[in-house]
Amino acid sequence: MNPLSKKFSGKKILVVEDYFINQEVIKDILELMDCEVAVAENGVIALEKFDADLYDLIFLDIQMPEKDGYQVAREIREKEGEKKHTPLIALTANALTGDREKCLAEGMDDYLPKPIEPKHIEEILFKYLKP
Repeated sequence: MNPLSKKFSGKKILVVEDYFINQEVIKDILELMDCEVAVAENGVIALEKFDADLYDLIFLDIQMPEKDGYQVAREIREKEGEKKHTPLIALTANALTGDREKCLAEGMDDYLPKPIEPKHIEEILFKYLKP
C-alpha cells in the first residue's frame, strides 16, 4: 500500500492552476492521499467553485490568466469575512525574495515553490488539516 494513501480521506481540496501538467501532478498526489480534488484552470473559475462548494484547503497558483492568485485570495477572504477561514496555499514558479511575504500579506496562509513535491504537499496537509 502506498504510504500516502488514506491519510486525508474525504478532505476536499481545490487546485487552482492554469498549467495542465501541474494540475495533473498535484491532483494525482492529492488523490494518493485519498483527498477529493476539484480543479480550476483560472481565477474566475476558482471563485465560481468556491461559491458553489466548501473546501478544506485551496492550492492557488499566483500567475494565472483572468484573475491572478492575489486577486482570488483577496476575494475569498472578503467573502469569508470573520466566520470562516479556508487555508490558501500559494503556488509559484517564481521563488524570489519577498514572494512569501507578499503571499502572506495578500491573505494566503502558506507558500510552496514549484516544482511541487509530494512531501511538500503532505507537510502542508498535516499542518492545516487533521489526517
